Amino acid sequence: MTTPINRITDADLQAFEASPWLDRYQSIATKSAFYPGQGTPLGLAYCGLKVNGEAGELAEHIGKAMRDDALITSDNQGSAHFGTLTSERHALIVKEVGDVLWYLSAICNELGIGLDYAAGENLRKLKDRTDRDALRGSGDER
Repeated sequence: MTTPINRITDADLQAFEASPWLDRYQSIATKSAFYPGQGTPLGLAYCGLKVNGEAGELAEHIGKAMRDDALITSDNQGSAHFGTLTSERHALIVKEVGDVLWYLSAICNELGIGLDYAAGENLRKLKDRTDRDALRGSGDER
C-alpha cells in the first residue's frame, strides 16, 4: 500500500470555500490590465503566451540560483548539497511569482471565472485523486 502524496480532506475544501480571497486579488490586480484582444479569444491567447514567458523567467532565476548562487552543488561522489537562496534571488523569484499570478488572473478574466473558482476546482481534483490514490503517474484524467 502506498502512502498518499497529500491528504486533502473534505474539511480542507470546506475551509477554503469558507474563506477564499484570490478573487479580491484578481479584481484589484487586473485593474491594470492592458493587452491586445482583451475580452476576445486573442486576449486569452496573449495571456496564455505571457504566463508561459513569466513562468520561464521564474525558472530562469531558480536555475541561476543553482548555477551562480550555489543553491545546489555536488561533490566528487555525485552527492547533492543544498544551500539557501540569497535574499536578492529570493526577491527576484517572488516578483516573478507575482507576475505569473497576474497573468493567471487575466486568463481567469478571459474565461469569465475567478481565481477562487479555479483554485477550488484544483483542490477538488486533487482530493479526488487522493481518494482514488491516483496522485502518482501522469495524465490529466487519471
